[in-house]
Amino acid sequence: MSEQTRYRPPLRQHLKMWLPPLLLSLLLALGLMTPVGQSMEEGFGLDTLFHLRGERAPPPKVAVIAITENTAAYLQVPARLTEWPRSVYGELVDTLDAQQVGLIAFDIYFREARDPAADARFADAMTRSGKVALFAFSMRRITNVDGRRIVADSISEPLPLFASAAATTAPFALPKVSSKISRFWLLQPANPPRWAMPAAALLQRAPDREDSIARLQELRPSQLYNFYGPPRSIPTIFMEHLLARPDDYADLLRDATVFIGYAAEYQPDQRDGFYTPFTPDTGLDISGVELAATAYANLQENSAVRYHLGVWFIATLFYAALAFALSNIASPGRGLLLLCLLAAGYMTLAYALFVQSYVWLPWMTPILALTPAAALHGVWRRVQIIDQQKRRLELAFGRYIPAHEIKRLASQPGLPQQQKLFGVCLATDAAGYTALSENVSPERLSQIMDSYYQAVLTPIRQHGGIISDVAGDGVIALWPHIPTDKTWTTIEPALKALRASIDLFNQQYPDSPLPTRIGLHAGEVVLGHFGASDHFEYRAMGDIVNTTSRIENANKLLGTDTLISEACADTHSLRALGRFLLQGKLHPVALFSLMQDNWSHDNELAFRQALRCLDLGDIAQARVIFARLHENSADSVCKFYLRQCDAISSQSTYKGPPEFVSQLSKA
Repeated sequence: MSEQTRYRPPLRQHLKMWLPPLLLSLLLALGLMTPVGQSMEEGFGLDTLFHLRGERAPPPKVAVIAITENTAAYLQVPARLTEWPRSVYGELVDTLDAQQVGLIAFDIYFREARDPAADARFADAMTRSGKVALFAFSMRRITNVDGRRIVADSISEPLPLFASAAATTAPFALPKVSSKISRFWLLQPANPPRWAMPAAALLQRAPDREDSIARLQELRPSQLYNFYGPPRSIPTIFMEHLLARPDDYADLLRDATVFIGYAAEYQPDQRDGFYTPFTPDTGLDISGVELAATAYANLQENSAVRYHLGVWFIATLFYAALAFALSNIASPGRGLLLLCLLAAGYMTLAYALFVQSYVWLPWMTPILALTPAAALHGVWRRVQIIDQQKRRLELAFGRYIPAHEIKRLASQPGLPQQQKLFGVCLATDAAGYTALSENVSPERLSQIMDSYYQAVLTPIRQHGGIISDVAGDGVIALWPHIPTDKTWTTIEPALKALRASIDLFNQQYPDSPLPTRIGLHAGEVVLGHFGASDHFEYRAMGDIVNTTSRIENANKLLGTDTLISEACADTHSLRALGRFLLQGKLHPVALFSLMQDNWSHDNELAFRQALRCLDLGDIAQARVIFARLHENSADSVCKFYLRQCDAISSQSTYKGPPEFVSQLSKA
């Protein structure tokens, strides 16, 4: 097959690379147009913006008169609001009128007549005031006609005596919610539609009613609340306090729009509490009357949260284009940094628009969905590039280097002879090989070693390893181009497969087993062709090869079969053995081994305590712990440390170093 047939045409290659992110971006952007997408952004994204912004001051001249569980006791009336005499409200209207309020809005439905004298007292007070707005009840009927679901909304006015005395009546029913509230009706659904109480109150106080109606008609029928803070952020006066000391609130009430309703902290008989982004942990919900006042305040200062689905769609696509472009024009590290900067910049913009202009941009979909998708696409694209480079490498060297030995080798056109890269190195050594070679014939030894090499090399190659060197009974293998943060996750399956393969070999040859010691290390290595004249070998060169060999040899002194350096170990799932200065090395290396089945969690904790004692110079305590562990588990590493403790104790000048390092001078 020629080289030209191995690669797709550029157009097809670009389509394969960029079509998935394009479709994903369009799908997410269109998802924001759906009720589900808007609900997710509203339920999480908008709440987050409120939390980031925090509280803000409500406009002046808006107040709430709260009827609480204490008001009935003060007025000496029944506890149930529905049993109060209406003369109480007449007194309240007169008191507020004396304070020269601008408008009095009741969030209480006065449906039926009661005591005639008390009702007349309330009606007279409203007539004298001329600025009382009463609540009208909104009802919804759902019927099925010929299999069709018909929804009919209607408005039920208060008692005619009261309705005729009031300046206006208006409903205030919130959009259907379970408990959390985020929107209010501007125009209440009905036949014909009616202005909801916040809008009706605003029109009642507007100097130019026609202009105000025109402005309200430009808005959506339902508006998003721009909450000022936790419940009672709107200035709240308890009714009993107002009736007892009205002059104390003169400045607050003068020319103010006052909303009156039930707003108790404990409401066993009222279903009038809702959650908001600012609902405190104390459980105090926001009441319906404060929601009406908040909606009115939003309309008064034109601060209701605004958004436009078309802007959402364009912003999402624009963010997606930037995110996918940034993730693909830089290296993985820089690409991730640029993506983080893009996300931070977009979040800052969304926050600034929300705080300054009350404009809501979606951020959950761009930041929590598109950003990770762009990062993953950048990684996937680089994997594709590496795969293409590997194919070119196989074409260039396929005649004299097996393709599976360069599976993870990547290069550019021209293929340099040697390449510096980060990789994981593995070294093995078969214990008992010398004795075996002395006791069997060369033919038998050749047969055994062929099977042994098959058992060692096969799992290494199957898991992407390159065989760098095979000498006698030892093998050196390399895993190049492994990300530094993926070393253990890459090498662990290979190590498990290698151990299982060697165990199977020893079961097949019980008379001539070859227990194998393994060492693992990671670092920079030069991979390429080394030699002279007409003889070259493709192998790895560098310090990590020598260090890996030293680590493998350290198994002899520690009595282990597998040692792993800190450079490629997962410190959470492996057993930390301590820090060791290998033969010929200037710097100590932290070594780990696989957890054994007979090594319990308590043993591990005790072992770590013993290592800390060594670091602190408490040799005696360390020896006690190591001795106990060795007695209980016959652990070879504890036995090694016992020898170390005895050797240190014999040094009269030893005072305890700040960090204990075992000397593996024979390794």
